Amino acid sequence: MNTNRVKAAAEWFYNTIFKEEAIRPRPPRKEDILPSMLRTARSLENGPHQNWQSRESVFMKQAKLLANYEDDCDYQGNATHYYPTYQALSDQELRGYFSWRTGVRGGDVRQTSLSFAFLYIYELINQIGVSDPLDGYHKLSAFRDAYGQIDGGILPYLKRWMVDYVIYYGLDPAFLAGSPQVIFDRSITVLEHVQEQDATKVIYAVRQLSPKWLERSRFYAAYQEDMDAVIVRVLRRMSAHYDSRCKKTLVEQYFGGFAQYQVRLFDAAVFCNPLKRRSYEYAVDEQYSYRCENGLWSVRKRTITPSSAGRMDALLKTVDSVMRQEFDYRHPVKAELETKWVLRIIEEEVRALLDGKRAAESNKITIDYAQLAKIRRDAAATQEKLIVEEEMDGPPAPPEIPLDDEQIRLVPAAEPVAQEPSGQVDGLLAPVEYRLLQCLLYGRDAGWVQAEGWLLSVLVDGINEKLFDTFQDSVLDDTPQLVEDYIDELKEMVRP
Repeated sequence: MNTNRVKAAAEWFYNTIFKEEAIRPRPPRKEDILPSMLRTARSLENGPHQNWQSRESVFMKQAKLLANYEDDCDYQGNATHYYPTYQALSDQELRGYFSWRTGVRGGDVRQTSLSFAFLYIYELINQIGVSDPLDGYHKLSAFRDAYGQIDGGILPYLKRWMVDYVIYYGLDPAFLAGSPQVIFDRSITVLEHVQEQDATKVIYAVRQLSPKWLERSRFYAAYQEDMDAVIVRVLRRMSAHYDSRCKKTLVEQYFGGFAQYQVRLFDAAVFCNPLKRRSYEYAVDEQYSYRCENGLWSVRKRTITPSSAGRMDALLKTVDSVMRQEFDYRHPVKAELETKWVLRIIEEEVRALLDGKRAAESNKITIDYAQLAKIRRDAAATQEKLIVEEEMDGPPAPPEIPLDDEQIRLVPAAEPVAQEPSGQVDGLLAPVEYRLLQCLLYGRDAGWVQAEGWLLSVLVDGINEKLFDTFQDSVLDDTPQLVEDYIDELKEMVRP
């Protein structure tokens, strides 16, 4: 066999029939194509032909460009990036984020990766997608309420950043009224002026500053009003003692003085300082203020510490301990304070409270209301008897009416001058009751009631009781004044 011919045929076959060809690339899917707006945003990122830019600078340029961008990509992935920016996202993640953001802006808040959630917050705190700072605050609040229920991972950061947001953008301090620091400051202010403050405000402040012991004390639950009174008195006396004898006030002794230290607003967030703050001051309240000097921020406030609440708790527990002892309460607790002058004040105030309660009890007058009906019947019978005797024998000397200790002595008028009642109240009212009703209806002086020995309250009760069936209501109050709704009708029943 001619080997050269075989070799030549093989070369022809492989070179002609099985010629190598490049593999044709698969056509790109629609979702893999980056829209032109996103490609433009990508061009703003750091690259080999660009000067180096800070992450914040790139973020703001891209954020402003994409402020109104919308997408509808069906993204099913889970992006995970710390301090996420657009530059950190892949193309698919970028489209997925803007598709999710489009839904959020339309009211469809769905669970997504924390990176997307934080990126949306970064946009708002940098005024992206908002009309003004107030609009931004409301959008942050809405996102906190909606997405915070889906994933609480955003809440510790967002709550802190929203405080910074109010301060940085100069919003109304009322937005911070519910923050722990403001509640603390408000309570401290009450204690600073404890001598002039209402007792209710003082107790409310104490509960805010030191809720631990009062919330679990069984004695406080049973004797809250008494213990509140003692706490207020003790705090006022302690405050006076510190003011007159010590360099530090009660508040400084228990909660420390003011401290000023540097802070970083929007710490752990991608924040770009859009207002370029250099010199700025913001007062949250009289205890709490911020200052920016040459771009550096500082805060002046009293710091909330566990030790400050602990000192107040120790005082409250000591008050509780002394009161349990004085009240002979069956579950004693150990006092935590040993300062003699504080213990003396507590003991004196507890004993003063008990002495006052005993004195009030001894002076207490008990009224047996079950006897009132009997008193009224006896009084009416006596009045009728006197009127009959007066008509037969002339005006007699006022008789003594024997009443027991539970009744009220009535001295009737020697010369009743009331006119005869009209037919409409004939037989209902006694003449003296009719006369009182005349005076009230027609503006006459009713001073004769006391001068002639009548009890005004008994006459008023008698009138109301006898006319109740007619009006289904009292016609006189305790003053006594006529009930306005019944004046016209009464004038038709009672002559001037």
